[in-house]
Amino acid sequence: MRWFDSDFDYVQELIDTWNSRRKKMRAAYIIIAALLLIAGVLTAVFPVGIFTVIQYFAAVAVITVGIYHFVAFASMTYYFRDYMLLLSGILNVLIGIMLFVMPVALTVQVITFLLAFLLIFSGAEKLTLASRLRYFRIPHTGSATFSGVLNIILAVVFLLLPFVSALALNYILAAYLVITGIALLIEAAGMKSRI
Repeated sequence: MRWFDSDFDYVQELIDTWNSRRKKMRAAYIIIAALLLIAGVLTAVFPVGIFTVIQYFAAVAVITVGIYHFVAFASMTYYFRDYMLLLSGILNVLIGIMLFVMPVALTVQVITFLLAFLLIFSGAEKLTLASRLRYFRIPHTGSATFSGVLNIILAVVFLLLPFVSALALNYILAAYLVITGIALLIEAAGMKSRI
């Protein structure tokens, strides 16, 4: 365990780390968002005919988001690490693996609920991170707050809708991928150099 040192400026450490990685993070966000948007649009446009191909593409996109969450967790400074991000990464990878290996008939309801819980964890993680940043008077946290609220609203929609067919799963996956892609683009646009 790392002990708190009152003489060390943890906020400045976060700002310096952020500023040194901002351009790479923005590029990564934009690439991942583009992949998610493409996967979401293809999933919505071709719901029946080539479901298997779309399913694998969506699985790769979801696993990519999970891996990104692991990398983001590992690169955060100690006092700003949020274990919800790690849990979100695990759920993303789990959903991606389920999309790869299990038949649709078995996974429709399970994946729907996993997506809902994944969105709840992801939204909570973004809201807590924005709250921590605001606590330390770090500006421009609105995009993270908006993204967190958007994820939680979508999770509630997933939990309230009845999911009975592979077609519904396709549109659920499409909505998840598109909303996550849009949220990443919003976060990328909100990435500013910290003073």
